[in-house]
Amino acid sequence: MEFHNVKLLPRGLPEIIAQLVPYEFYPDTKVIAYSRKWMGPAAELMVMVDKGGKIKRRGGFLGCAGYDRLTFSFQIGLYPTMCCSNGGNGRNYPGTFSFQLWMGMLRTAIHEIGHLATYELYAGIPHDIEQHYEAYRYVERLADKWMESTMARILRTDPRLGQPPGALTGYPGVLAYQFLTNRGRPWGKHNPDRIAEQHGLRCGGQVSMGDVAFCAMGRLSGSIFDLDDKSRASLRRVVRRLVHRAANELGIQRYASSINGYRRYLMFNVGEAEAVYEWLVDNRSVLVDAYWLLKQAADVPKHWKRELVDGNWELVGIEAPIEVPAEQMELPLMEELPF
Repeated sequence: MEFHNVKLLPRGLPEIIAQLVPYEFYPDTKVIAYSRKWMGPAAELMVMVDKGGKIKRRGGFLGCAGYDRLTFSFQIGLYPTMCCSNGGNGRNYPGTFSFQLWMGMLRTAIHEIGHLATYELYAGIPHDIEQHYEAYRYVERLADKWMESTMARILRTDPRLGQPPGALTGYPGVLAYQFLTNRGRPWGKHNPDRIAEQHGLRCGGQVSMGDVAFCAMGRLSGSIFDLDDKSRASLRRVVRRLVHRAANELGIQRYASSINGYRRYLMFNVGEAEAVYEWLVDNRSVLVDAYWLLKQAADVPKHWKRELVDGNWELVGIEAPIEVPAEQMELPLMEELPF
């Protein structure tokens, strides 16, 4: 197995690729890292016409895999400049900036290896994107399913999904360093993504507390978005308390201290975050009860007036503020204190 331009790949990724390539393809496989310019989101469907007028599809958007008849070898092409750009599929996952870059590279590499692993399932089927689009989507879904199962298998053995501790290297490491230093320009305000990146480097975390709480809200209660902003923020605070409680019960003590050392921030790796999600599923009733309490509180009118009900002054909700006489708002004072 050969690697070309390996300096563009992050540390740890070539070892994972070497372990996942099927045995029958291993001796004749070449992994090549290319640098491709960002061409916009429509680059996936770009085609080219050769001299004979025949339409041929340009290489894959994030990577490509296939058999090269000139060198009689299987080739896996990776484009780090594309995997780490705005079109990279790692940005769909919450976490620190370095973790998103790692996910973009890892998922692309495993997807391309999936084309080799599932070759027998689509051998002989024409899957050109211009003329056989459905067959092309079938081949891509096969690689995606193989990728998802492989990612789950890696997560069972490595809670960090293969990402080495410390800073990234290669082209993703350059982007992570530029993001952390803001390309030498001063930061105008506190950037939460940059702060989470710093905390992750200090304690080896990949996902922040806020990301875990936000994902838990989406996973466990899909109807929370019918609350108003204030109630949704209150529910998120409840979820954060539950996440802290889950971390204490699961023995997760991955804290990053601030620069002055007065505050500590809880971080997670991917395996720990999944364990917290499972704990929250088992204790979902607490979150559901909090949601319905906040939902009932959100339905209460925000304006009130005092009315005499059965000889007692009580607060009564109204939909719109009205002018209430001053004497009505005054409560009768007790002549003697009861103590």
